[in-house]
Amino acid sequence: MKKVLMLLCFLAPMIGFAQNEESLKEAELNRFKVMVAKDIPGLQAVLHKELVYFHSSGMQDSKDTYIASIASGKSSYVTITPEEMQQRVYGKTGINTGILSILQQAADGVQTTIRLRFTDVFVYADKRWQMVSWQSTKLVPAQKP
Repeated sequence: MKKVLMLLCFLAPMIGFAQNEESLKEAELNRFKVMVAKDIPGLQAVLHKELVYFHSSGMQDSKDTYIASIASGKSSYVTITPEEMQQRVYGKTGINTGILSILQQAADGVQTTIRLRFTDVFVYADKRWQMVSWQSTKLVPAQKP
């Protein structure tokens, strides 16, 4: 019995948490899917209650205001395509960086594509990754000299 308990104590940190780069990447890709689908319960689950979301325009949202903007259609995403992504995990903190191509739709139906370089931070809480911070910068095509 003691051996079983010792084995469980040893293995629990490894099997009890899905805190690795692959699970962080899956959480990020899932977040993109629920944003496009306007899946409010999905957004509630993947966004941390203390979210600070800085858009590439410089505007700031909290969890509640960001979800409201997606629910209302103010922020409407048609597709979100990662061009490159990297994940780093430090215990219960994960950092994603990369470049995205986002097809968004305005209220009048006009669609535009933007490319963003982003950094976001997730924390592992309540047995799942939750995004707590987002910062992005628009990328513009290179100018010819």
